[in-house]
Amino acid sequence: SARAAPGVAPGNSARHVSRAAHLLEEPHDRRHGLEEAAALPSSQVKRVAIVGGTHGNETNGVYLARHFMRSPDLVKRPSFETEVFLSNEAAVKQNTRYVEEDLNRCYLLADLTDSAKATASLERKRALEVDRRLGPKSAAEPRCDLVIDLHNTTSATDIALLMAPDDDFAHELGHHLMSLDDGVRIVNWNTQPDWALCPSVGRSGMTFEVGACPWGCIVPDLFQRSQKLLVALLDYVEAHNGRISAGKVARQNVTVPVYRSLGISIDYPRTADGDLDGMVHPDLQGRDFGEIKEGDNLFLTFGGAVQKFNRKDHKVPDGQGSVYAMFVNEAAYYEKKVALMLFDKSEKTFSKSASA
Repeated sequence: SARAAPGVAPGNSARHVSRAAHLLEEPHDRRHGLEEAAALPSSQVKRVAIVGGTHGNETNGVYLARHFMRSPDLVKRPSFETEVFLSNEAAVKQNTRYVEEDLNRCYLLADLTDSAKATASLERKRALEVDRRLGPKSAAEPRCDLVIDLHNTTSATDIALLMAPDDDFAHELGHHLMSLDDGVRIVNWNTQPDWALCPSVGRSGMTFEVGACPWGCIVPDLFQRSQKLLVALLDYVEAHNGRISAGKVARQNVTVPVYRSLGISIDYPRTADGDLDGMVHPDLQGRDFGEIKEGDNLFLTFGGAVQKFNRKDHKVPDGQGSVYAMFVNEAAYYEKKVALMLFDKSEKTFSKSASA
């Protein structure tokens, strides 16, 4: 059944840690006390969570979640339960990314299980509540098998599905959505023991990132396409469960293109005292997922000087092949001193379920 509830109640069963991440996060200490649950590609999904408002000013996701909450039949499926809620209602009310600190940096297991840290801010208290509802992350079995976290970016990503490299079920879902919309891309995070994003609380999950969306605005095309793809995703999960229930599951290998984080971010030009002294070059603006080659225009200083891409200066490892830009000129990353992030492009082969 579908449950559309704006509040968060403590979860009443446990869960295992899945993978999803944020590009800006550095590797953290390995998680403790976690056991692997049965892989979703070979087991049924019992509960899906669709989360909006992790960032309160990412309005496409906020109102898509609210639409599902008001129209629960859109997300109701016979074989599993779907919950929809807003995770940072205080930030939504203020139309701001966060109130005290970024909620999407509060889901590290070490932080959730640190009683002092877990209550240090409004967002950390909220993360603890969300963790109890979706997880908890420290448990061996997830309450929620699949977590879809709705986000917007001011960068021109179109529809980017961000997930961990080893989350095969999220890749299976991404592969299906790519077949329905040419604007869908799969993005892999760094390989690391734990991540601070909301979907990492679930057994499987993804950040459903769409852009370009200005803060506080709804972009009609992206809203409609997001809704269509999320409904299709739930239909796919229903079919997945049906094949398993009927004992008619075959496995087939598929290969999808994926963008992989290199863990490299590039800052804007700065003055000697650290103030902003330039902007993304017009040639780069709006070119998320475009290749950046040696000598390409990267920045334009306020004085009119062009700064070009230099692999050595920007710490691209020797032997690294082509590199691609993402989160170009993302508004939320000005405070983090990030003008863009670098990725490579590869292929991932995995086994997906099919009818026997």
